[in-house]
Amino acid sequence: MLEAALSHLIMQEFNYLQRPPASTLLILLVSALISLVTALANRKVMNLEEYRRLTIQSHEVRRELMEAMRSGSQRRIAKAQKQQQEMMKAQQKMMMDRMKITLFFIIPFILIWQALVNFFKGVVAYMPFDAPFIGRELTVTHWYIICSISTNIIISRILGLTFEVEPAS
Repeated sequence: MLEAALSHLIMQEFNYLQRPPASTLLILLVSALISLVTALANRKVMNLEEYRRLTIQSHEVRRELMEAMRSGSQRRIAKAQKQQQEMMKAQQKMMMDRMKITLFFIIPFILIWQALVNFFKGVVAYMPFDAPFIGRELTVTHWYIICSISTNIIISRILGLTFEVEPAS
């Protein structure tokens, strides 16, 4: 009973946050904060230099395999495939480290997600066009997914967790 009364009072005080544009911005902010915390944790756990080295090497091995396949040399193909298998093992270890961070954050994320879904009802954002499968009016689920992908890409780039591999000249 007390919990319901407190919940009702809180809802009355913050009900303006449940409608656009406040809901749109609040969900964007929550998404950005979650992306930032997980990216900082990944940065702390990962060896970024090793990650970059492996990514560049993997790119080179794929390029070598493609060239070997074009040349038709079975010896070059076998050598490139062996290198590729070794690279995949090293990358798999790196991905497991990143997965540990994800597992660490999964319970807090579920709790935050549940709070968002319970707090926001109905439309939380509007699209300027009809998006396929979504439409113009976005629910918390649709808007959070869009925000999460967008903020994660930006924050990962800023923190150096993703980068472009320069083509070999």
